[in-house]
Amino acid sequence: MAEKCASCPFRQDGDHELAQRVLDRTILRASQICHHPVVKGKKETHLCRGARDVQLQILHGMGLIDEPTDAAFAATSRALLGDKFFDMGKG
Repeated sequence: MAEKCASCPFRQDGDHELAQRVLDRTILRASQICHHPVVKGKKETHLCRGARDVQLQILHGMGLIDEPTDAAFAATSRALLGDKFFDMGKG
C-alpha cells in the first residue's frame, strides 16, 4: 500500500493505543496486514503502510537496511534469501 488508509491507526489522528499493540505484536516478527479491507468487506491483500513505515525505520536504525524504504528492504531480502525465494510463485 502506497499510503496509509483513512482508518490507519498509524495516522496522526489514528488510534495510537491500537498502533502500539500492533507494534508490540508484530514489529520484528511479521508484517501487519491492513485492517481497512476487513472493515470495508474486501480481501486483505496489502500490508499496513503505517506499521510498515515504523518497521522500516527500526530496521534502518538497527543497520539492517540502507535506508527506510520498501526498495531497501527488498534489496536486503534478496541479498540474504536469493532470487530463487522471490521467484517461487512465478512460472
